[in-house]
Amino acid sequence: MPLNVPYKPKSNIISSLSIKQKDEADYLALCEILKVAGISKGEYLNDCYRELDKGNPDWNRLKQIRYAR
Repeated sequence: MPLNVPYKPKSNIISSLSIKQKDEADYLALCEILKVAGISKGEYLNDCYRELDKGNPDWNRLKQIRYAR
């Protein structure tokens, strides 16, 4: 679907997420690291996906994350 705006946005997907209170300190520490490194959260997320799960997801690790809620 083409955009009817006079500019091309830098990203094609815009997202929001929520962070559980127990993970807030880790999330803020990650944000600071990414800020210093000049890496966006989207770039980091995609890089982690490529390294950890692309082509062969570790279903046991993902289940552990899910059930640790």
